[in-house]
Amino acid sequence: MTKRWIVLLLASISAVAEPVTAAADTIPDYSTTLTGNWGGTRSAMHNAGYDWEIVYKLDLLGQVSRPADKAYGLDNLDIKLALDGEKIAGMAGSSALLYVLSNRGGKPSALAGHSAGVDNIETPEDANTTKLYQAWVQQNFLQDRLSVLAGLYDLNSEFYVTESASIFIQPVYGIGAELAGTGQNGPSIFPTTSFGMRVKAQAGGYYLQAAVLDGVPGDPNNPHGTHIQFNKGDGALDVLEGSVPLGASEDAPDNRLSLGVWQYTARFDDLVDVDAGGNPVKRLSHGGYAMLEKVLREPGSDQAGISGFVRAGKNDGDTTQFDMTWNAGLVFSGLLPGRDQDQFGIAYAQERNGEKWRIFSGNPVVFERSLEMTWRYVATPAVVLQPDAQYLISHGSDPALDRNWWLGIRVEISL
Repeated sequence: MTKRWIVLLLASISAVAEPVTAAADTIPDYSTTLTGNWGGTRSAMHNAGYDWEIVYKLDLLGQVSRPADKAYGLDNLDIKLALDGEKIAGMAGSSALLYVLSNRGGKPSALAGHSAGVDNIETPEDANTTKLYQAWVQQNFLQDRLSVLAGLYDLNSEFYVTESASIFIQPVYGIGAELAGTGQNGPSIFPTTSFGMRVKAQAGGYYLQAAVLDGVPGDPNNPHGTHIQFNKGDGALDVLEGSVPLGASEDAPDNRLSLGVWQYTARFDDLVDVDAGGNPVKRLSHGGYAMLEKVLREPGSDQAGISGFVRAGKNDGDTTQFDMTWNAGLVFSGLLPGRDQDQFGIAYAQERNGEKWRIFSGNPVVFERSLEMTWRYVATPAVVLQPDAQYLISHGSDPALDRNWWLGIRVEISL
């Protein structure tokens, strides 16, 4: 990719940008990465407007409560290049991101009987691939109080996300399962994104953001590589989210109450209802969610920090498996003396199989529940070891899957 191409990319949304005062630049601490400063190359690129972030994850997990059919290995490689438009082209307030994603490994959710999955780096069957995952440009206005973003975009990078829940490995603590399972190929989230636009206004700790995304991410018939298609009938996914701060500090992102609503513009087949001709009735898929996140105790020299979250979501229940979900958790920071960066988390999740889906599938299970406990152990600034335990209850119609334990470990390396 040439510098000229990057300049043109940033210029496409910067023509009307107003000047803003640049903040003092701080060189990132490359000692927290395994490969360091690349002999000074990284800091030189940072000064020129190019910042690299490379993270590799390796997960090993298996079922241990009955004779395990198989142990699973999964991996995930994130390669991100953040671009500073002011440093590269003198365009104040402009930025861009290029993000390559690579996934390989097994499919443990099939054995677990959990439609929402047990590992947040697992991809669907036959979908292991390397792809351009995100590629967007952003322009800030009004001293960063307003921003506009356009391009290939992960909705869950800014919507339906709580910071304290991000420690957990089950996918349900990312975006809610009642939204993750919607659409023809899911919403624009891991592992396949779509082209869209996002507008965000923020001030005093409050924010309001809206996104419009292509309703069918990628190519449902070809999960390999990157596909940007605008086919007739795709429609759009519209999402609106607002948030208010809780407490005195507007700079604390994990003290807030957030509400969101979403709707697809295309219609989908009802799982049960048919018209006079015997064809499925077409329904609009829509829903909403709420998130509460709060620091319950600040970390100190003689006490661990505690943060908590509660999240809930509901959809129409006509076209998808899960019509309601909720989850909650606690995260403890610095629980052991001398281990200030370590975190321990415990969380509970519940997904409700909608009435129409139970009729459609013949599966009588109403609630699927799970408990997760995880320890994020910072072995070195560049290497994190994360043992994880999950207890699944009533996942799938197979009585043998009613209650089972999964144990695993994640190795995360910052390169």
